[in-house]
Amino acid sequence: MSPFETLSSPISIAGMTVRNRLMLTTHNPKMSERRYLKYLETRVRGGVGLVGIPVLSEAISTPYFVTTGWQDHVAIDDIDAGPDPETPEGEAFYDRLLLPKIEARAKIVHDSGAVVFGQVANRGSIRLPETFQAMVSPSGKQDPHVRTQPHTLTTDEVKQVVRLFARAASRVQRGGFDGVEVHATHGYLVEQFLSPVTNQRTDEYGGSPENRRRFLDEIIAAIRETCGPDFPIGMRISGRQANPEGLSTGDVVEIVRAVEQHLAYVNVTAGTIGALDDGVVLPYVASAYLEPGFNADSAARVKSAVSVPVILTGRMNDPALMERVLNEGLADMVGTTRALIADPDFLRKAERGDAGRIRKCIGVNECHYPDRVSACPVNPWAGREDELAVPAPPAGKHVVIVGAGPAGLMCARTAAERGHRVTLLEKQDQLGGKLRRLCLDPGRAEMRSLIDGLEKEVRQAGVDVRTGVEATPELIAALAPDAVVAATGAMPAIPDLPGAGGIRTFSALDILDMDLSELGESVLVVGGLNDHVAPLAAADFLAAAGKKVTLISECFVPGQGAEPSILHLLTQRCLEQGVDIRANTRLDTLGPKPQVYNTFSRRTDLVPADSVVFAAAQEVTDFPDIEGEFYRIGDALAPRRIVHATLDGARIALRL
Repeated sequence: MSPFETLSSPISIAGMTVRNRLMLTTHNPKMSERRYLKYLETRVRGGVGLVGIPVLSEAISTPYFVTTGWQDHVAIDDIDAGPDPETPEGEAFYDRLLLPKIEARAKIVHDSGAVVFGQVANRGSIRLPETFQAMVSPSGKQDPHVRTQPHTLTTDEVKQVVRLFARAASRVQRGGFDGVEVHATHGYLVEQFLSPVTNQRTDEYGGSPENRRRFLDEIIAAIRETCGPDFPIGMRISGRQANPEGLSTGDVVEIVRAVEQHLAYVNVTAGTIGALDDGVVLPYVASAYLEPGFNADSAARVKSAVSVPVILTGRMNDPALMERVLNEGLADMVGTTRALIADPDFLRKAERGDAGRIRKCIGVNECHYPDRVSACPVNPWAGREDELAVPAPPAGKHVVIVGAGPAGLMCARTAAERGHRVTLLEKQDQLGGKLRRLCLDPGRAEMRSLIDGLEKEVRQAGVDVRTGVEATPELIAALAPDAVVAATGAMPAIPDLPGAGGIRTFSALDILDMDLSELGESVLVVGGLNDHVAPLAAADFLAAAGKKVTLISECFVPGQGAEPSILHLLTQRCLEQGVDIRANTRLDTLGPKPQVYNTFSRRTDLVPADSVVFAAAQEVTDFPDIEGEFYRIGDALAPRRIVHATLDGARIALRL
């Protein structure tokens, strides 16, 4: 019997038996079709019971206001051109374009024994890829994240979009899916109609809650008419928005109750895509700054009001948590994406009693950048299943790896699992490199599971781990390796500026395990050109400890390279705690009153501070070249992020 008996138990949805209570929720990892199919197959083979798949490009559900109606060879697969989807020519075109993809995805899911629903959606005013078409909305309100000025749908155009949803659902049905999921969440068009924040219409689609729901009602009715009475319809909706002017959980409960008679299930998610609206609201891809299972109460309120199965999503990354919410009756199923990106065998490991070996999602959201393919620091193979499917070498080598941060540990584990004899040398007394110290920041504490998991697997793989060892050229020569990998990392740099002796200076790493009274009351945090999390995280950490913080950054927006929901949340936290944030500003001189310079206005200013904390550049740890087969990985190659370090480690291990 599975130690997670309820999670592993079957459930009936619309008369179909789903083999367990775990759903791979609908998401778009932004990959080519060939790459996506392998990614999908890997996750479905892990044993999930229900799968949600996006099947609809933006063009299919948005009226074309500017189009020739013709397709040329350049734009044949693009979403910014195509015939009118309501014409016979348009319907045939989109059938040719999309049905083969839908059929291929359905086959992968069915061959693995799971049930699949295809999600139909319209982003409304939210432009993610550039479509070179007007975006649409109920009332012309710009989305505060993407800021596109949308076209206000006329009453007739609303009805046109309803018909296009039904055509898309028909394509889902004809492509072999088991059901269709209506996307009514995350700030997209259906939710824009439902919410009083974005719907100020005066026609039949605006005003009262019933009128604002009319668009959703008509979409469901049109799908039912087009696909027949027996084709299952699910719905995904936010249980929490955290916007006082928007939909409350109580409002969502009433919406679901009004349409539940037509539904096979309700998938209760949370938040909105950009997490912006008069400040920061709840992001729909919640980072480690939110607790796992934070959305359980919302799902429970929906479940208490309806009779159809309720699926809970929102930072569900642990099988024990999943089992608990199911046993407590808070939901009937659990949905997750990121847990299955990090470990496609999540469920199989849980079922066979190996939950301790699950490679857990650490919530840093590298998988959720809107403008690039998904990636995962825990699992470099995610989305690269073919690239990293390298045959084992004909003969093992003796590999010496210097440095046991995330790059070195990933390289050591992977090389040992491929049959190499690996010696791992680490100067410190414990493994993990500077990442182990970063975990002392409460907002990044979950990264510890990555280091602890890699350390356990390295030892289980038989790696000869030597801590407290200085890897000198003489020692390496004595070990007589066939290959050497330098994973010695990098450390925060403190520049030698005028006035350096007149004020105390520290790195952003130093502050995590020191007596903060040494900093004094006022602290200047210097971000330099670091456009990721570190400067904002350092400022947040110090402000939470009661320091008066000024953060300067040479970036146009401090943290502008961070994943949006983390950027928005950290910025909000800093401002709420009184951090003085100055963009386009660099540090020129130190001393009792450091001098800063605004690169746009050309003005200088003095910032009174008791100490200065640098969260800017890093210096690569010096390590000499080694004759023979030699590689540098991670920050030892170039200082970057965890996702780059672990991918470097995997790639070089597969190259050995």
